[in-house]
Amino acid sequence: MRINKIECIPVSLPFAKPVVMSGGAAKSAEAVVLKIHTDEGITGIAESGDTSLWYMGESQDSIMYNIAGVFGPQILLGEDPFNVEKIVARMDKAARANNQSKAVVDYALYDIMGKALGVPVYKLLGGLSNEKIRLAFVMSSGTPDEVVAEGRSLVKAGFGGLKLKVGARSADEDLEIVEALHQAVGARAKVMVDANGGWNYTQALYFLKKAARYDVFIAEQPVPWWDKDGLARLRRKVDVPIFADEAAAELSDVLQLIQKDAIDGFFLKVPKAGGITKSRKWVSIAQAANLLVMCGCMINTGLGAAVEAHFLAATEWMGKIEQESIGPLNLYNIPDTVSKPLKNDLAVKVPRYEKGFLYPPDGPGLGIELNEKAVAKFKTAGKTASIIKL
Repeated sequence: MRINKIECIPVSLPFAKPVVMSGGAAKSAEAVVLKIHTDEGITGIAESGDTSLWYMGESQDSIMYNIAGVFGPQILLGEDPFNVEKIVARMDKAARANNQSKAVVDYALYDIMGKALGVPVYKLLGGLSNEKIRLAFVMSSGTPDEVVAEGRSLVKAGFGGLKLKVGARSADEDLEIVEALHQAVGARAKVMVDANGGWNYTQALYFLKKAARYDVFIAEQPVPWWDKDGLARLRRKVDVPIFADEAAAELSDVLQLIQKDAIDGFFLKVPKAGGITKSRKWVSIAQAANLLVMCGCMINTGLGAAVEAHFLAATEWMGKIEQESIGPLNLYNIPDTVSKPLKNDLAVKVPRYEKGFLYPPDGPGLGIELNEKAVAKFKTAGKTASIIKL
């Protein structure tokens, strides 16, 4: 089997509700749909999820260029799609960082392999370790009363953890919201905060010293990604567990943070790590240090969510803690995909999110069929698809 054609399609997916965090507000997910065709008629499909220059250093344009202009002609065309390890290594050599671009390719290759062998991706990864994945929810911004009302609704819907985005307001305003949410749901769900690296060291120290009284379960990336020493210094002075997100992208970052004794755990995004292949190694390093890993997502559709569902289902270590892979739920501002089935998603059948759990699809490959009508509907205005072939 050989790869003989590649298509990159730019899509713009409107958020049901704008997403607000310390880096700003977004109204839509600017993503890329990838199709990798083979000479045996099997096509692997994948989605990038939303792109973010300030978080991932990637854009819709960069992903399309990297795949159609670099990885495609130099590495993919003519290659056996089963040679994933070789392909990932060559992509790493061809481009520094750009992990989201690499990840989309990685996803589509796993879809091809699963389809060719007639098995779900999770079976390629070692089998079904976690039949269902307990979830945490990233909450919307708002007043204390609004956050409390949403929090109670989410706990009732079955979520075991609630995460607040902090750093866009003053520390005292954020603390007021954390206190209100803790008092409302603290006995029934873990309350977490994520500053996306938006604080300096002093701000983070002030907030976390006071937040400890509200039993905050995790403080995610309180200081900028580059300040690994600041993370270590902060961890020694506060009682709230510190998880690294933006600071832990490459495998070497994970190792350095462990060596510096800078963190209590890690926050993984499969596209941030560069795909399924590298995420498995990423988690193995964390596991060797006995550190928990929570997995999130770039906000995505059912197509992107299927990748995370298979990865989480197959990786036993990821069953130790609630996971935050809720892309379609954030995209459409819904608590599940069962009570109101989605009709205009990029996936014809969206992975099942129900009562605070995510279930992996059972079909071959990613178990997802592409909704071509939705791809056409959400194609980014003013941009064209990139198609290359042998």
